[in-house]
Amino acid sequence: MLREHAQIPLVLSGRIVDQDDHAAGLEILENLGNGGEGHGVDAAFGSREWVVRAPGRTRPGKGTLRADWSPGRQPVIVASLAGSRQVRPTTMLHPLPCSRRHARRPAPGKAHALASLAATAALTGLLACSSAPAGPEPNPDAFSRTLRGAPIRLVRSPELDRIRELEEARSTGGGELLRLARDGSPEVRRRAVVALGRLPFPEFGKEVTEALVLRLEDPDTRQAAAFALGQRADPASAGVLTAYMNDPDPGFRSRVVEAASKLVDDPALREAVTIALRDADLGVRIEAAVGTSRWSSEDPDAADVDRALLDTLSPYRITSSRGGAPTRVQRTAIEAELVWRVLFALARRGSTLGEGAFLEYASSDVPLEQLFAMRGIAKLEASDELVAAAAHALDTTSDWRVACEAAVALGRLGQSAAVPPLARATDHASAHVRAAAAEALGNFAEDSKEALKALHRGRADVSPVVRNAALASFCRLAAPSDALAELRRQADRNDPIERFGAAAAAAAVPGSEVVELLSRLANDPSKLVATRAVSSLGEHLSIDGEGAAVRALLRSLLESPDNGVRSAAVEGLASVPDASDVEALIAAANTSKGDISEEIVVGVLRALGKIPESAEAREFVRRSLVDPRPFVRRVAHRVAEEDFGLELAYTEVPPDPARPPVPLPGRDFPAWTRNPLVAINTNRGEMVFELFPAEAPVHVVNFLALAEKGEYDGTLFHRVVPDFVVQGGDYRGDGYGGRPARGVALRSEFTPRKYTRGSLGMPRNQDPDSGGSQLFVTHRPTPHLDGHYTIFGELRAGGDVLDRIEQGDRILGVRLLSPSNAGTGKSLPPGR
Repeated sequence: MLREHAQIPLVLSGRIVDQDDHAAGLEILENLGNGGEGHGVDAAFGSREWVVRAPGRTRPGKGTLRADWSPGRQPVIVASLAGSRQVRPTTMLHPLPCSRRHARRPAPGKAHALASLAATAALTGLLACSSAPAGPEPNPDAFSRTLRGAPIRLVRSPELDRIRELEEARSTGGGELLRLARDGSPEVRRRAVVALGRLPFPEFGKEVTEALVLRLEDPDTRQAAAFALGQRADPASAGVLTAYMNDPDPGFRSRVVEAASKLVDDPALREAVTIALRDADLGVRIEAAVGTSRWSSEDPDAADVDRALLDTLSPYRITSSRGGAPTRVQRTAIEAELVWRVLFALARRGSTLGEGAFLEYASSDVPLEQLFAMRGIAKLEASDELVAAAAHALDTTSDWRVACEAAVALGRLGQSAAVPPLARATDHASAHVRAAAAEALGNFAEDSKEALKALHRGRADVSPVVRNAALASFCRLAAPSDALAELRRQADRNDPIERFGAAAAAAAVPGSEVVELLSRLANDPSKLVATRAVSSLGEHLSIDGEGAAVRALLRSLLESPDNGVRSAAVEGLASVPDASDVEALIAAANTSKGDISEEIVVGVLRALGKIPESAEAREFVRRSLVDPRPFVRRVAHRVAEEDFGLELAYTEVPPDPARPPVPLPGRDFPAWTRNPLVAINTNRGEMVFELFPAEAPVHVVNFLALAEKGEYDGTLFHRVVPDFVVQGGDYRGDGYGGRPARGVALRSEFTPRKYTRGSLGMPRNQDPDSGGSQLFVTHRPTPHLDGHYTIFGELRAGGDVLDRIEQGDRILGVRLLSPSNAGTGKSLPPGR
């Protein structure tokens, strides 16, 4: 059907939001103003015409971008390309480097600046598409030169500097932070509220919660205060949050609903959030939908929650019967987001009531809808209909992420009819899909002949990751002697990724000879291989007849000079706790020094908590209650209360005087006026990220300082979970290392910004304040990470590179692309 403005399916920062042919043009969402210390979008956008080009078209056409903003809500950017007719689903728009002469004269003032921000953000995110567009590509270098970070304002004052210092110290400063949240300027009050929200509960209890509650009445701080209350999840705030659930401001109401959903054990709040699924504002409904994903499916009201989610989904079902002809319900961008977030929640809850919705959206042409439908199907009891739906998705989808989820679903459903489509998928163009299919085939013991035949192709795959997945499945299906022979062959390979695969596959193969093989691999020169071998030994603890020998071996590894090996040994012993391990565990905790030594102590505390009958274990936990390390104290307190049945009171401990000063803009890093851009060069190509120093300054400065020193050069992507994350940057290469630039772990900088495709995040252990030198990048939106892992950047170009990265690929270097936009302060030169 011909329309005046044909729909151009776009990807903004890799996030597909709509693919329908809407006459009004495409609506796309971008989170441009998520708080922190900077000033994002806070007023109405203007409009501006841009010259754009669709791949495959012979000449540029005039397109428009406009964005509408409501206070407290994400802006909606509307893009359309005039005169387009038949546009393929993978089409993207690209800016023309020479297009400035075509553009209208901009309107002066703030509205124009914000319009430029919106348009630039929209256009610069387009290359993050998960599939390559048809037609000619723009010149990558020319495109990179057109990228610009969003405008920001980094402000300093004595009060703001003091707030940053107190936040870094995780201290109220004897009440000073509470006073600043109450009596400072609007900017100071907002920043103090953010800092208060980062003080952990219950160590900081009633006083901090009450201070945040008072700020809910302050129009300058109320949204930040609501988010902070949710992060702390103090049960004492439940009544207040309930009282604000009907506030007239939808932006604030969204924050309240989000916060309320994090108090997971309060039935009244769960009911209030469930009611919010019917809110007049779609943004509130979105927060309510995601909120339900945080709750247990074993709650007494779980079925009612699932029904409410399905009711929310009802107006947007894919097909409806109108005169016997199925029709698709057209949706705006925010409605499309609501749909996939509801499906995400139903899938995460493992909702059996959601089966009908999962089957319906399994054939959706919107990747996120189809993807989360597959994840929901994977959690259900097998049926012919579910297998057929997943098989159809695997065979027909053009999105590798959906194909991966379909393969996982077929493997978990485990019916014979799943084997042929999985066998076909071992020849898929994406290595991620081939690996997922090979791994899934290991679940078909009753169809082992057909599965092993399909795995033969995987064992000869060009990708070592696929070969590893095929080996693991082979070991589960083949005779133990055949599995051992294959393990020995692969354990002798030169490629550490293949030796890693042997160590991982050996976890499921019984026998003393396998234990001997793992013992050898535990001393491999590659730390990635060694720590994986130790982890596999831990899994052998539960195999009959092997426990005593494996336990003795793991105890000996507690004395390893390598902390990664020690940590893996602690984890293994903790999986099958025994009183005979107490002395060795305590010795490991007392003698571990250097990087991740704190993580070892925490692991030991948790292991000892499973051995409450030991007097030595109790004494060690008691001593740890006054450990100088905050998270060690916190875990010791939790073990004492939850495992040993003691009742203890928290006391605020003075900040560590040895901690270096917090970095400040204009003193320790540039007072950027725009978000800096960096290029991460890999052996697969280059990815460009926009960094967020206004929201996560400590993380951005840490990342750039490490990049300047070349710390990332040559490091591995040691962990790749298809349709989730790629993770790398660890100097050790196994995920156990963390070497921050200032020599101390990074404090968390959680903000309301949501994880989307291409979000650049900071890995950590169980301690929220344990960021180091690693990084991860998401393949898709991951709502369960929101508010739990610091986001310090977002992909702006190179989505195809992100999609190709496999375990064992390397970061070749990091370059700062835009050092010249800095304000006053010490400039950071481009990286190597």
